[in-house]
Amino acid sequence: MKPVYANRKIVAALALCASLGVLAADNTRYVSDHLIITLRSGQGDQFRILESLPSGTRLELLEESEDSEFARVRTADGTEGWVRSWYLTDTPTAELLLDEAQSKAERLAAENRTLAAANQDLKQRRSALTQELQALKGKHEAVLAENETLKDVAARPMELESENQRLRVALAQLRAENTRLASDNTRLRNSSVQKWFMAGAGVLVVGIILGLVVPRLRRRGSSNWWT
Repeated sequence: MKPVYANRKIVAALALCASLGVLAADNTRYVSDHLIITLRSGQGDQFRILESLPSGTRLELLEESEDSEFARVRTADGTEGWVRSWYLTDTPTAELLLDEAQSKAERLAAENRTLAAANQDLKQRRSALTQELQALKGKHEAVLAENETLKDVAARPMELESENQRLRVALAQLRAENTRLASDNTRLRNSSVQKWFMAGAGVLVVGIILGLVVPRLRRRGSSNWWT
């Protein structure tokens, strides 16, 4: 059989694979695109067919014949046999690359969905934390206002005590003034009584004197009149 050459699509896929750095190991081979080849027990079509290998089958290269026409390979399940070398390629087929790319794309899409969900959850948690922070700020402001009120309330007893002390001093002064005024009033009252007493005593003395002098004057006058 003549070698089967890759078409342009396969070449483009292989170029893409090479640009991405997806290369197989040196001892790894793949069955070329759009083929089903036979794995035989020996080098030639006369040997028994061990297994049919579809395109994209991954094989481990064990050895090559001297003319490089045949290659002894091992399948993933451990079966060893011979295939024609020109059916093998050292890079994955376009279909395999496409499957891997689709699998990778699906995996990345799933990861993207997971990250999007995690991002949404983080946004919700951030929103909840922001609301909680605003609530805490409100409580903090309320506590500050209450603290100021308590300060005012605590300052009022001191102000009241100061006012009471001032009133006590004023009351003591008033009491002292009342005591002084009462003393002055008593003194003035005593002085007034004394003056009235002295005036009364004077009037009494004058009356007594007049009572003694007037009758004498009258008698003396009568005596003179008769003489």
